[in-house]
Amino acid sequence: MRSARETTNMALDLTQLEMARTKYGTMFDVEFQQLRSRVQPYTTLESEVAGERYEIPRISDTHMSEYSDTRHDIEESDMTFDKRSMRYRKFYNAISISEDEVDDMMNLDYTFSRVKSAQVAAAARKMDEIALGVIRDGTTYRLKTAADGGYMGGILGTNYKGDGGLTTVDLDYADYDGANLVPVDYKTEGDGVSDAVAGTFIDKIYYVKRKMEEKEVFDPTVAGSICVAISPFIKHQLSIYEANVNRDYGFGRLGEAGEAKFNDFLGVTFIVTNMLPTFDTVDSTGATVSDCRMCCAWLKNRISYGIWRGTSYQLLPLSEKVDVRYRLLAKGRMGCARKDEDSVFVIPMTEA
Repeated sequence: MRSARETTNMALDLTQLEMARTKYGTMFDVEFQQLRSRVQPYTTLESEVAGERYEIPRISDTHMSEYSDTRHDIEESDMTFDKRSMRYRKFYNAISISEDEVDDMMNLDYTFSRVKSAQVAAAARKMDEIALGVIRDGTTYRLKTAADGGYMGGILGTNYKGDGGLTTVDLDYADYDGANLVPVDYKTEGDGVSDAVAGTFIDKIYYVKRKMEEKEVFDPTVAGSICVAISPFIKHQLSIYEANVNRDYGFGRLGEAGEAKFNDFLGVTFIVTNMLPTFDTVDSTGATVSDCRMCCAWLKNRISYGIWRGTSYQLLPLSEKVDVRYRLLAKGRMGCARKDEDSVFVIPMTEA
């Protein structure tokens, strides 16, 4: 009778391989479906998208006319149509598992289970990256550009619009008075706590709310429809300030990285993420403020997140390597697009 260790070191036969493929393929599919809940609190989810791009048609600038007499002549108005396109970003991760690694990592079931968990976590990080429109560059993140290859998109990135999605559009935050920029030194005039980081941050959130209300894009009946992304450093600053002043702004309950949490005090949904890029801006005096964290705010119903068909997790047999008999492969396509720029704001925050 073979020992447990001898059984562990046996070469995989086709029956074992097929059983493992079915088991872990099914488990990954289930967990990947659950990952969709990660982006649902701050985007409009489009599932099972097909084709190179997904078109988002819009009709805007409609209005009602008032009349007071009878048999009133009809005054017609034109509709304004706009088309936004979401294009996918392809992603994958492939891991060849050596027989020696199987031995090092105990048994076959343990190996596949742990690698599957790592693949699911990697897919979750990729979803956040695609939603924001950023790409990893070394140890930090920056906005994805055409020079990186593939398609762009996301909350902060370059988006596609027009017939065929051939026109690109960016957020206007380059100048101090950019339409999508909250000034770096903005604070409410008068009494308050505006001189502290929490005070200026709260001022900026209320400023965003005001701008959305002025543009008539804010639906106050949907709790948490305004979403705000902040860095772990800013979360730390806000939490420490809250503790020091002994006030409950809800900053101590903002959640962990990648988590979406509704804040009762401000009435917005917060997402803490380490993927926000930095950029240089200017203050009200024209002086440059370098390396500001690109915190941002947007309306959930103006952001679409698409998951393309064909996302898969596979366990494949290999024969071209001496000590490798199987490969774990996770792959898929996802995209994210703004419906317009009116409801996306960049909120620069210093992390000094």
